[in-house]
Amino acid sequence: MLCLAKLANKTHVDVKVTRHAISYMKQVIDSNISAGKDPMGLAATVLYLSCQSYGDISKTQKYFAETAEVTDVTIRNRCQELRSKIPTMTISA
Repeated sequence: MLCLAKLANKTHVDVKVTRHAISYMKQVIDSNISAGKDPMGLAATVLYLSCQSYGDISKTQKYFAETAEVTDVTIRNRCQELRSKIPTMTISA
């Protein structure tokens, strides 16, 4: 969660996106998907997916990858994994 907060501040995402990302990250942690994964890569992915959910398409996978200092391939792989294991990402603001 600390990585998520740091990255949200660095990327200047909207507060509602940050709240949604925190809620989504809780689902990820509770379902044990985060085990063994790079926390910064996971945080970047969750923020990216939350931005997409709220229609903020200006921030790309590459943008989050560079900000989090991970590769854009990491973001892509985590996106595929999260979408397959938690397909119903609900918007709750």
